[in-house]
Amino acid sequence: MSSPHPEVGDLVVAHTTGTKWVCTDITGANTRRPVWLLRPLYGAAGREQQRVEGDALASYAVVARRGEWDRP
Repeated sequence: MSSPHPEVGDLVVAHTTGTKWVCTDITGANTRRPVWLLRPLYGAAGREQQRVEGDALASYAVVARRGEWDRP
């Protein structure tokens, strides 16, 4: 893996809950304080995305890079 941080399209898992999320965007990627936008892999379409700042990103693990995973 090139970076421990998720990139757009990566599948991540929350350490505390085991919930799977997909990174859909990185706001301010070229700044000192980027924010990752995550949507749930499963669940209602209307469920809101999570905004995760760099400090809180440590509670998520990248489990598969874009193109390496498939939604069952």
